[in-house]
Amino acid sequence: MRKIRIHSYIGIAFLVALFTCAKGATIDPGESQKIQNLRAFAKLYGYVKYFHPSDEASAIDWDAFAICGVKQVKDVQDTEELKTTLEALFLPIAPTIQIYTSGQKPEGPMKHVPDDTTGLKVVTWQHYGGGSGQRRSPFKSIRLNRENRIPVSVRVDQTIDATKYRGKKVKLRAFVRSNVSGGNHGVLYLRPYRGEAGDSFCYSPLIKSTGWQSYEVVGKIDDDVTEIAFGCFLKRIGKIWVDDFELLYESEKDEWEPINIDNHSFEKRKDENKPEGWNVYDVPGYSAKIGTANPYSGKKCLLIEGEGRIRSEKLFEEQPKIGEVVNKALEAGLFCQIPLALYSSEHGTLGKDEEYPLAKLIEKLETEPDSELTANDENVRLADVVIAWNVFQHFYPYFDVVDVDWDSELTNTLQKAMTDKNEEDFYYTLSRFIAKLEDGHGWLDHTRVQSQWAYLPFRVDWIENQVIVTVSKDTTKVHKGDIIVSIDDTKAEQALLDDEKYISGSPQGRRVGALGRFGYGDKDTKAKLVVKRDNQTLEIEVERNSRVAISEPTRPKIDRIEDDIYYVDLRRAEWKEIDERIYELAEARGVIFDLRGYPYEDRTYEIIYHLLQEKGAYDQWRAVPQVIYPDYQKVTYNDRRWDLTLEPKEPRIEGKVVFLTDASAISYAECLLAVIANGKLAEIVGQPTAGTSGNANYFQLPGDFRVSWTGMKVVERDGSQHYLIGILPTVPVQRTIQGVIEGRDEFLAKALEIINKFNE
Repeated sequence: MRKIRIHSYIGIAFLVALFTCAKGATIDPGESQKIQNLRAFAKLYGYVKYFHPSDEASAIDWDAFAICGVKQVKDVQDTEELKTTLEALFLPIAPTIQIYTSGQKPEGPMKHVPDDTTGLKVVTWQHYGGGSGQRRSPFKSIRLNRENRIPVSVRVDQTIDATKYRGKKVKLRAFVRSNVSGGNHGVLYLRPYRGEAGDSFCYSPLIKSTGWQSYEVVGKIDDDVTEIAFGCFLKRIGKIWVDDFELLYESEKDEWEPINIDNHSFEKRKDENKPEGWNVYDVPGYSAKIGTANPYSGKKCLLIEGEGRIRSEKLFEEQPKIGEVVNKALEAGLFCQIPLALYSSEHGTLGKDEEYPLAKLIEKLETEPDSELTANDENVRLADVVIAWNVFQHFYPYFDVVDVDWDSELTNTLQKAMTDKNEEDFYYTLSRFIAKLEDGHGWLDHTRVQSQWAYLPFRVDWIENQVIVTVSKDTTKVHKGDIIVSIDDTKAEQALLDDEKYISGSPQGRRVGALGRFGYGDKDTKAKLVVKRDNQTLEIEVERNSRVAISEPTRPKIDRIEDDIYYVDLRRAEWKEIDERIYELAEARGVIFDLRGYPYEDRTYEIIYHLLQEKGAYDQWRAVPQVIYPDYQKVTYNDRRWDLTLEPKEPRIEGKVVFLTDASAISYAECLLAVIANGKLAEIVGQPTAGTSGNANYFQLPGDFRVSWTGMKVVERDGSQHYLIGILPTVPVQRTIQGVIEGRDEFLAKALEIINKFNE
């Protein structure tokens, strides 16, 4: 079976709100009772988690609560039982909310407020894009007038020279135990470095075991890697203990050979109880030190612990007022009233309900087998849908652009999650769910599922409306220029369309993703191909045997290619390498910058300074949503423009400049090209970029899933839409089959033509 890696409203206006809710209360007779139960729980889950500011709601493990909740509600038999079940679940954590039927009227939201409010503080939620605890993320969520613990992460690592291990696999292994819950976890990692920049992390499965357990991660070291970093993270809040690290490489005999690690079992320590030989990246609220309690072996181990950074100041000015509520339709004829602001005394937020004690709920949640949860369990799958749907429902900034019925997607995905058999099935269900957002940052990662897959030994592109091989590692079977007619009895174009259903992004972005993963599937399985070559039709079998996608050949990073015309690959060249040759570039007849992909490092933008004739400014509206009401209603924005004061630097590049790009250019690459396009600083040759810019946000799901998505609204300088459209080339170019066969880079050829014509 082929697979793809997916590489508001004020309570005073209550009657209006109630009428609005009642209009949406129709029960869909086509939906089963189980789906209605789950939909009601899902909606109430989001309203309470993100908008009800009680201390109790902030004291629970929301992942465990989601799993417990779907388990409790899914099999109730009718609306009355559903109401009772939801009250038993939610009133311990949100005692001031009300769940009611269409024939009822909820009590006023101020019933728990004393006559004298002197000395009381107002507690409300503020979401600056929706915080998920990522280190250095611009996105934050806090409760005002509370000590907010913002979860981040801390890491400990070592670095070794990579020269000896290039082209080989490297494995990191260690024994770890933890005291974490919910989305908190530990992880082992490998990270290859090329010069100053780090490649993507390779992660172990998430560490949540309470007893000592062996974890490992394996990565392939490419030929241009200079150093390898390895170590461990504590992500978010909790504690992990680590002991007996091992680092190994795969020898020519296919055997794992050890690599020396300094202080691998943490028996040596230095000042402040830090582990000798290891780099410790402490951040406020976190620490990494030698521990002596219950090591795996010897007398000591590494202990990493953290409670999160403390943040209490406002994120922005807007906040709900006392008395402000939302009344929302749930499902099955049920509604809810959610107060958005609560008074708080020195004993906590007001409105306790002794009939529904919090301690009893917490005890129940702590019995969930957190460390063993996988999406092989239906309750985990359903909980993941509930959690993920709510993140996007309340914080995704592009529903005004994307044509999707997100409410229907909740039903569809819940139904599919119930028919999935295992975590691999569910991986595809979640991937298709995320793909509905058309978000180029919308990725789903799951180490255990993805580790079983491999690529075919060739790469393809969509050329002249056909799937064409552009490079092959197995030239005895597949040649560049071959036309792929079908794969595993599926027409090649249909295979791309099938894959695109699981890839989130613009049409051009999805196509690039599907091409890059063409034929991706279980490692060591074979793909049956029908190809056309030289007017012949051939049947070929090839093996999926590579963990790394095949790349097309590249030129030297900086290359003088024709009569004083230079080529600079911004995807691979470090800024210091470019800067060392800036005078050569400045004096050249022309310079071609290749940005068909992602820039190598942040400093790449400095090339713009050498293209300017005079000082100027560039801005792009990159706004973070400021959310205080559910369902992305009445959202304000920080109106933060990405302001660049552009000042010319010497030497100025005087020759004709051309940038090459296509739909593999995304996010930061598009920011750079937007400056080029708006300033008319160069020709842009190729195809439209991916149409996804702004910072990515992230969240974890039970069962070891990690989701990324776009958390920031971005439009072009003139206010026009960027999302899904991208930066358009000034000179469009299409590849040809003949060009592939002849080994010609037609984008580069067009750039040379432009430069030579300019210099005539």
